Amino acid sequence: RMAISRGAVALDCGVHPFHIRLEDDQIVQARAVVLATGAHYRKLDVPDYARFEGHGIHYAATAMEAKLCSGLDVVVVGGGNSAGQAAMYLSRHVGHVHMLVRGPGLSETMSDYLVQRIQRSPRITLYPHTEVTQLEGDRLLSGVAWTDRRTGQTTRIPAHALFVMIGARPNTEWVADCLALDDSGFVVTCLRPGQTPDLRPGASAYETERAGIYAVGDVRSGSVKRVAAG
Repeated sequence: RMAISRGAVALDCGVHPFHIRLEDDQIVQARAVVLATGAHYRKLDVPDYARFEGHGIHYAATAMEAKLCSGLDVVVVGGGNSAGQAAMYLSRHVGHVHMLVRGPGLSETMSDYLVQRIQRSPRITLYPHTEVTQLEGDRLLSGVAWTDRRTGQTTRIPAHALFVMIGARPNTEWVADCLALDDSGFVVTCLRPGQTPDLRPGASAYETERAGIYAVGDVRSGSVKRVAAG
């Protein structure tokens, strides 16, 4: 039975069957619950940002985005591995990649092999201590401006694509009182990243601390949030 357009707002795991309260105050009872609520990408606080979502702002760098940006300059925001992988992949298809980070560099937030590849690439330029301050365009994004937070100097370039790779926020507010979450708010399961699953007899690797409640996909702590191929 599908409950269309009704979100879950609370999970009571102190009773069994479990109680899930929907946003219309209906209660659904279940002997088992699978959490697949995912995560939503973090966004930049820039004027007109929402207007360009779907019209030049991207949250993934796949073959489709690379084809759309072929030969053009693009901007990648972020200093983690996702941003680094996106920059390297795009650099093989676009004109030039302008990579913006708020911090002094990449070494503290990105794997060393990616840092070295970015530093060696003639098609990627890193701008530390910077943040996007203006987006330009009518219906489609046509320009991006960023400001150096140390000097106040603003740089503006023609760009038809902005890749925002600054992490994701899990949709777990409604289960925070019931389940163990990691420091970033993702649901902790028996499957620990890089470790042998800590399983109870008969339990699944995706089971939470509460028997009968499972977490899968982006909402699970330690899950792979993006898979890229090139």
